[in-house]
Amino acid sequence: MSLIIQSDQNVFKTKFTTLGSLIVILLSVTVLALMERILYDVARFFANPPVDYFDNISVIIVQAGVIILFLILALFVNLSIGSKKEKYAIALIPYFAVSIFLALQIAFQVSIYFYNHHTDFQFYVVMVALVVVCTWAIFFVQGRHNPEIEQ
Repeated sequence: MSLIIQSDQNVFKTKFTTLGSLIVILLSVTVLALMERILYDVARFFANPPVDYFDNISVIIVQAGVIILFLILALFVNLSIGSKKEKYAIALIPYFAVSIFLALQIAFQVSIYFYNHHTDFQFYVVMVALVVVCTWAIFFVQGRHNPEIEQ
């Protein structure tokens, strides 16, 4: 029984059966719940009290370390699987979705902390710098993109 209807050598263009879609959603929610519990426990054991996700910098730093480790692990798994991506897409997609969600969560936490603890000018300088860096990264990645590979 196949969980994949069609695969285009690109994990994000893979089409799943209904059962495959349900498994991807269930795995995504389960991994997210597990990671959120890990983040809470790590903050409780290694950060200074109180456990406040937006106003305690030690909580944010400890959680950022865990999230970065998870993101690196997800990238490593993707790169190590390499040519077998379409076969394992059903397992890779939930981990990437969760790692992206957690990266956005930590970015949101850092933004709120920075907004609450720095002047408006400092906030704007940092946010403009982030926009410039992210824009440059997008142009850099897109510049290395070869459309002939996808065909």
